[in-house]
Amino acid sequence: MKKTIEELLSGNFRHEHPQLLFSQDKIEVTLKAGDVYKGELYFGTEDNQKIRGYITSSNRRVVPGTEKFSGTTVRLQYGIDGAGMHPGERHEGWLCFTTDIGEYKLPFLIQTEKAELKSAAGDVPDMDTFVNIAKDDFKEAYRVFTDRRFELLLRNAGQKEKALYKGLSKQPVTFQHVEEFLIGTGKKDPVKIELKADQNSFYDISESVRETFAVQRSGWGHLRLEVEAKGDFLEVSRHVVTDEDFIGSYYQVEYVIRKEKLKKGRQFGEITVKSPYQQLTYQITASMESKVQLKTEIHVKRHKLELLRDLAEYSCKRMDSKTWIGSSRFVLNQLREEGCDYPEYQMYEAYILHMEEKDEQAREILKKFKHQNFVRENLELAGAYLYLCVLTGLHKDREQAIRRLYNFFLQKEDSFLLFKLWLEMNPEDKGSPSRLVFMMEELFEKGCRSPFLYLEAWNYISSDTTLLHRMSSFWTQVFLFAGEKGLLTEELVMRFAYLTGYEREFCTSMYRALAMGYDAFESDDTLEAICRYIMLGNPRKPEYFRWFSLAVEKGIRLTRIYEYYVETMDTSYQRELPKPLLMYFTYNNTSLADDKKAFIYASIVGNRGRQPQTYADYRDHMKIFAMRKAKEGRMNENYAVLYQEFLSNPKTEGQAKLLVQKLFTHRLYCDDKKIRYVIVRHEQLREEEIYPCIQGVAYPRIYTDDAVILFQDGKQRRYVSTVDYNIKKLFDERELTDKVLGFHIEEPGLVLHCSEHTELKPENLEAFQRIPESEEFSDEYQKCIREKLLSYYSEHTRAEEADNYLRQMDYKKYAAVDRTALLEVLISRGMYQQAMSIVSQFGYEGIRIESQLKLTSRMLTRCEMEEDDELLALASDVYRRGKYDEVILKYLMEYRFGPVDELISVWKSAQGFEMDTYELEEKLLGLLMFTSDYRKEGEKILEDYVHHSGKERITGAYLTQTAYGAFVKEYPMSVFVRSLLERAYDEKWPVDFVCSLALLEAYSKEKKLEKKQLCNAEEILQKCVKQGRYFAFFGKLPVSVLSPYQLDDKTFVEYHADPSAKVTLYYALDAGLGNQVKYQTEPLRDLYEGIFAKSFTLFYGETLRYYFESVTGERVNRTQERVLTMNKIEGTPVSKYHMINQMLSARRLDKKKEVFSQVKKYLRQEQYVKKMFVIEKEEQEQIVLKPGGTNERNS
Repeated sequence: MKKTIEELLSGNFRHEHPQLLFSQDKIEVTLKAGDVYKGELYFGTEDNQKIRGYITSSNRRVVPGTEKFSGTTVRLQYGIDGAGMHPGERHEGWLCFTTDIGEYKLPFLIQTEKAELKSAAGDVPDMDTFVNIAKDDFKEAYRVFTDRRFELLLRNAGQKEKALYKGLSKQPVTFQHVEEFLIGTGKKDPVKIELKADQNSFYDISESVRETFAVQRSGWGHLRLEVEAKGDFLEVSRHVVTDEDFIGSYYQVEYVIRKEKLKKGRQFGEITVKSPYQQLTYQITASMESKVQLKTEIHVKRHKLELLRDLAEYSCKRMDSKTWIGSSRFVLNQLREEGCDYPEYQMYEAYILHMEEKDEQAREILKKFKHQNFVRENLELAGAYLYLCVLTGLHKDREQAIRRLYNFFLQKEDSFLLFKLWLEMNPEDKGSPSRLVFMMEELFEKGCRSPFLYLEAWNYISSDTTLLHRMSSFWTQVFLFAGEKGLLTEELVMRFAYLTGYEREFCTSMYRALAMGYDAFESDDTLEAICRYIMLGNPRKPEYFRWFSLAVEKGIRLTRIYEYYVETMDTSYQRELPKPLLMYFTYNNTSLADDKKAFIYASIVGNRGRQPQTYADYRDHMKIFAMRKAKEGRMNENYAVLYQEFLSNPKTEGQAKLLVQKLFTHRLYCDDKKIRYVIVRHEQLREEEIYPCIQGVAYPRIYTDDAVILFQDGKQRRYVSTVDYNIKKLFDERELTDKVLGFHIEEPGLVLHCSEHTELKPENLEAFQRIPESEEFSDEYQKCIREKLLSYYSEHTRAEEADNYLRQMDYKKYAAVDRTALLEVLISRGMYQQAMSIVSQFGYEGIRIESQLKLTSRMLTRCEMEEDDELLALASDVYRRGKYDEVILKYLMEYRFGPVDELISVWKSAQGFEMDTYELEEKLLGLLMFTSDYRKEGEKILEDYVHHSGKERITGAYLTQTAYGAFVKEYPMSVFVRSLLERAYDEKWPVDFVCSLALLEAYSKEKKLEKKQLCNAEEILQKCVKQGRYFAFFGKLPVSVLSPYQLDDKTFVEYHADPSAKVTLYYALDAGLGNQVKYQTEPLRDLYEGIFAKSFTLFYGETLRYYFESVTGERVNRTQERVLTMNKIEGTPVSKYHMINQMLSARRLDKKKEVFSQVKKYLRQEQYVKKMFVIEKEEQEQIVLKPGGTNERNS
């Protein structure tokens, strides 16, 4: 600054400043929110002039690398702080360069990247766009879905949709997850499939067959089908089909029927096509035989079964002979009509004829087979033929027939028919009943399973129960047959039940036989036998509960009968248990499994109103059991009843923690067999919770109404809305939550439930405060709770209990949520130091101007007005927003150093507070001089500075600059400056001569000058004349001042240009005589700082035509031609010049008398001069010309 003052006082002026050039017209930076950007720019002048100055920023986020600079081409590094900015936020401002060649503002725009989700086709701004992508290209939709920015689409979605996305986006993510998300959010329906045909048949297969069937899809979206073939002879070409394999809406499932794997008769197979939501079955029938042949075989088999059934019904005496014969004959006739009159059916017809005593007809049939040779495979047919021949008298040798039949039986030992025929033909020699029964058991052991065998055995033991003396698989089947046919007797049932008591191993068939016996003839003995027999196997199967329940009801006493009663009963619903059972378990409760014990206890709790004594007897046991199982983490509906009953009034923190771990549990039932896990996704929690789904039942904990339930299969595929389920709450938490909250339990589920179901109030404030500090909660929910807490603190500014939390909170995380609200809260509570630390890190944009003013003022006071960049930025911004106080003004006056207009505004504001502005005025004057700024406000600042007794050198220097601006640059001058110039001249201040010139020019504009002013004008003019400086404004000075120097008859032309310019005047004088005008040229010299002038003596009627040409470097500038004509004669003629002009004027007006008079005066005056003055010596005045030229003025 001293250098600038010295330059001004010594008259070293800069007429024109070079333009400051920047490497970029505007700083534009886009960065990620929270990032820091470093950049650089270059600036300087075109002519590489050395520059110096200061740099200030309008925004604290844009920080220049240096505050001062000096050099020719300056490299400026700068930083941009994006901390605390949100995506899409933008700020505009400027960097101000206060230099010795002027002040420049370089605009900047900083903005953070908008968080955008993009696909291959462009931006994805909303869910509808995503849905359209999924319709067109599901693979691209999958890529977008797995993009971490996908959550941007859910910004305005509910918690349920957000939780759904988090649940389905957990790795590994499949296409099915995207499909489920779209279905779960209601954007689409599941893709459906159907078969155009559901069966096909193939006959006469001579080689393997390749065939297809069509699967049609409807709806858009992802589709994955699993194709499986059932049947050894069936194969499919592809086991997995996706939507890409479809042509349009159809896919052809290709399958192969392997001929080499087909067996005799018809083979049945199926192909299943499974999607996640449907299962379709395509039936296939295949045979190597013809369709007609197969159809015949099926009919024959069906008719044969009808004949055997009717025979069995007749044998069991459930059908009379007439009905049996009629029914059988009808079937035989059908067989005959269908061409299936096989030998066995003809013989059966012969047997019927024999039963009708029509032996002659029977013999006619039998004679057809007289010469038939029966092979080994037809021994039963041979035996039947032999037997019928004997019955009808066609064969006379009975003994031979008996031997032959027995021989046939020995060859086919598993044939009951041969055995029965032998018995029928040999009634005398068949042996004892016990021997025959034994033979029947042997038949069974050798593989005979004929129902007629069972019937025969049953008939024997029905007639003599002693024949049944032990149980076996054979007798079990006999009893089952008898039960099915309704042949059972009470005596045999009792006998059977008795004999089972000797068994050592359990057999399901024997159990079924016992059950049939009890159903036919109920008795306690049989019931006891059934219970004992069940205990030989696995007595805990639910199907046995019927028997144990009946036994307990009838008071049957068996070891562990009560345990098995409980073990087998259905615990899915509560019931009132028998008193004997409850009495038993009062003293014998160690043998039960925990789950069953819990069921009994839950039943006792549920029925305590009807059985109060039982409840009292069990109460202590139940309480201990509940506490123990709660610690083990056991849970189902029954445990929940116990926990609700015995843990609902916790006395200690430990008990409260046990209860909390059980609250919010639900029972979920799902009958979808593929589901292995139930997943509960709370948007508010960081992690999902996974529960095993065992036999369709899971016990998830659900804390909020907007939780999402997902299902996962064994292949880690997840489902949502496409799986049906039902769910039941196991606890009533309404009263329990308040009780456990009193123990300050920090269990995430409890805290979440509380925060979602209650309003924030002083009573639960502590619970809300735990959420932002816990890693269990999601970042998004922590932000949400921080917002709520900030809102609460804003509304409860006098809540003293909040101060401790505010002092300890993680300001960085709260600022990321809502920096503005956090600052407002801290400032309102007087926590200025904490607020300032947030401002330093993240900025202060958005806070109320009143809060910003309060913070700034208090922090300035606390730091004792020490210089601080952050505080200076804060104070500058609050001032720009129109709010300030004396503290802020004082700080800005002391430390702010540009821009000039801002400092002038501060100066004006400070004057309004009547503050001491002396130092600021001195700073401002220095800046105005440094930047060569001639603004009008500077004169008012100078006036105040002079009023405050400012330093003479600074006053003189700025006055010099103002005088230069007024005289050279023709800026207007204030009255104060004129008076100060006069004062400086009178007091001989050490100022440049330009001040005298400016004062003299000011005098020329006055209508009347005082005596002192005339003296000053004469002195200054004298100096100008001595220096050979003649300016256009001289013509406006009083004649009395000009006449001593014979300047009163001069006409001046003047041109203002750069002092370095070469200026040439082109002019022509026209005396009005009609002669041709001829231009003359004359180079002009620089009279003072680019002012070029020439004087002419023009007589009345003469015309001066002129123009200027200036050359500065390579630039040439030529002015328009101007014309000056002398046609004014004013005042009384004093000089000879005026006299001549008046004579010329009178002559033109043809005033001869006046012309004559003026000539006489002129000659008389000329004579006087010659007599009075003698010229002793002439001095030639040397004139120095200086080139230049941009402006001109005439007088």
